[in-house]
Amino acid sequence: MVNLLTVFMVVRADSHEAAARLFEGHPHMAIFPCDGVEVMPVLGDPA
Repeated sequence: MVNLLTVFMVVRADSHEAAARLFEGHPHMAIFPCDGVEVMPVLGDPA
């Protein structure tokens, strides 16, 4: 599998779905050309 990741951002949210909703209608999605956002969990201590 190939991941064409060019930018990453760490966000904190109550759920996976809540994290995905943070990007709905986000103005940066209009500035930077991309096909979408991949939301992945961060493994380890969330301190």
